[in-house]
Amino acid sequence: MRRLPSDAADAVVVPAKAVFPVSAKIAVLAGKAALAALVTASAALVSPSSARGQQEGASAPGQEDEVAADSPVTCEKCHSDFAFLSGKTDSAAGDSALLVPEALLEESIHGQAVYCVECHPAYEGYPHPERQQPVDCSECHDDVEDDYAQSVHGYALTREDESTAPTCVYCHGHPHEILENSDPRAPTFHARVPELCASCHGEAGLLTSRLVRLPQTFSAYAESVHGKTCAEGGACCTDCHGVHDLRGPLDPLSKINRMNVASTCGACHKEPSEEFKNSIHGRALAAGLSDSPTCTDCHGEHRILSPDDPDASTYGARLATETCGTCHDDPEIIEKYSLESGVVGSYVDSYHGWTARRGYERAATCVSCHSAHSVLPKSDPASMVNPTNVVQTCQACHPKANPGFAEAYDHVAASITRNPVNRMIRAIYMVLITVVIGGMLVHNLLIFNYYLILSRRESLRRRSVVRFDRFQVIHHIVLAISFIVLAITGFALRYPDAGWVQFATNLGLTEPMRSTVHRAAGVLLVVFGIWHVIWVLASSRGRSEIQAMLPKLKDFRDLVDNLRYHTFRSKREARIGRYGYPEKVEYWSLIWGIVLMALTGVILWFPEATVRLFPSWTIAASQTIHFYEAWLAALAIVVWHFFFVIFHPDVYPMNWAWMTGRLTDEHVKRHHPAWYEELTGSESAETLSPVEEESPP
Repeated sequence: MRRLPSDAADAVVVPAKAVFPVSAKIAVLAGKAALAALVTASAALVSPSSARGQQEGASAPGQEDEVAADSPVTCEKCHSDFAFLSGKTDSAAGDSALLVPEALLEESIHGQAVYCVECHPAYEGYPHPERQQPVDCSECHDDVEDDYAQSVHGYALTREDESTAPTCVYCHGHPHEILENSDPRAPTFHARVPELCASCHGEAGLLTSRLVRLPQTFSAYAESVHGKTCAEGGACCTDCHGVHDLRGPLDPLSKINRMNVASTCGACHKEPSEEFKNSIHGRALAAGLSDSPTCTDCHGEHRILSPDDPDASTYGARLATETCGTCHDDPEIIEKYSLESGVVGSYVDSYHGWTARRGYERAATCVSCHSAHSVLPKSDPASMVNPTNVVQTCQACHPKANPGFAEAYDHVAASITRNPVNRMIRAIYMVLITVVIGGMLVHNLLIFNYYLILSRRESLRRRSVVRFDRFQVIHHIVLAISFIVLAITGFALRYPDAGWVQFATNLGLTEPMRSTVHRAAGVLLVVFGIWHVIWVLASSRGRSEIQAMLPKLKDFRDLVDNLRYHTFRSKREARIGRYGYPEKVEYWSLIWGIVLMALTGVILWFPEATVRLFPSWTIAASQTIHFYEAWLAALAIVVWHFFFVIFHPDVYPMNWAWMTGRLTDEHVKRHHPAWYEELTGSESAETLSPVEEESPP
């Protein structure tokens, strides 16, 4: 226990934990009057004749005991006794708020330095005022208060963002519990600062009262080299943003203003900071050119990763296109500052660029030749690419490099458009490729066409049976045309940057034209689908065809037999009927696809009407179904249908039934033996009946 300063009006005993030699400012703020009032209030608190005791019959702790007139009284006499405080407010939580445990106060920095009435001057006497008076920290910490008032947090508070703007208590904790910043338990301990800031700037982001959502910074910081080393002394939030004087990035006095970032980073990274300030980037920034990059433009702000990390913006494979290329491949920046154009493209299209993009760690990148922070123009004598230094720069990787070698690998030499020799060679080869490969293509198409015609003549010359009637042939042709048009116009919308889409757009397939053609082809497909259903129901052939298309258990056995035969595990080949599992899978998939694409297509065509009848998620779901069903159908045609009608060795170069509607005797006997037996009535029959002889054209 220690007594109050000797100039106090009376000697009020205070626990040793509550005081240590206070500053002159605190002594003045305390004052003799406050101390005298404290004595009076303390005596009143425990005196049987206290005002509260007379009015309410209440007793302070120890009132029932005999109390000497000069008995010492302290605030914690009451505020450490929960039994006494119980019922003093309207709720248990309110009663708990009045409790100041002695052990808690012992560890607090305020408990060791500040008298109770210095923070709570309104409670000098007893009974205390009913309405709690807020504590004003600026009474002692006026310098901190000034910094806070100019900070973004103070600004938010003046904008009536009390619900989001942090105050002293929010960061430092309850005044009775505030610990030294050097105490690992303190929320402001260096290694715990990110956790403290994350309580607002966490993954959920921070929404102000004006509905402005601030960036989600903590998750990015946690992944950074700073976040991973914070516990070992790595940079935390306050190292870059400041403590109480956190200012916005547009504030000229802010530590994170782009004009000040290099100095802020330089607090830890002194050498790179000095190199940057002397570089062309640093000089331009100092001259007021805000387009010039600073540390955060290349390394990122919160998610700063090691250059060895493939996700880092400074990783070798990403430097040219994503980091340096942000400015040096920007036509607007290049024109504005008369920078050398084409440097990014010439690097990317070089051996160094190719190997860097493949992840080769030893590949030369931008910083290999220009340095990371000491980037200087070629005309600067200190530049690594200055004619007097460039050979030495190349020799870092190529020890035998000479001036000729260095000249052969600069941006001009590597560029096809800027190097006249490369430009001429490119022009020659473009003509050569067009003539040679074009000639080869024409040559092979002529040969392929010859065998197509020969195959068709052969199919017409041989004995054959009707596979499709005229309606089926027309239906198939319309289906094929509409499907191809739908695929082209549909994928053109989803892949607008594809080369073939750009070419089609230049030919007139603009968006209005594309959407009109796509919808027209869709309507045509649906109309013929309805026509097909009517044909199946109304005609005897249609009913016969659909009967033959119905799935049967035998189809599964045929699949197994076919796979066993073609993997040399059985000598018994599947005996396919009029339509086997390959045709049935494709037919019923087609029916399913047309229905699904028609439904989702109508929904996407008329979204306003759709949301009046169905939930809003129907639109997005239909768009997703439409896209992936289109891919499924297109791939099925290429992989399944084209194999059986074009690329199958027994039918190559083409099965002509889609045009003639007929299959030859040999084809039916080979691929549909069960149907062949049904038509001929004999497995050994050599011809089909009835047959038609047709003369070749």
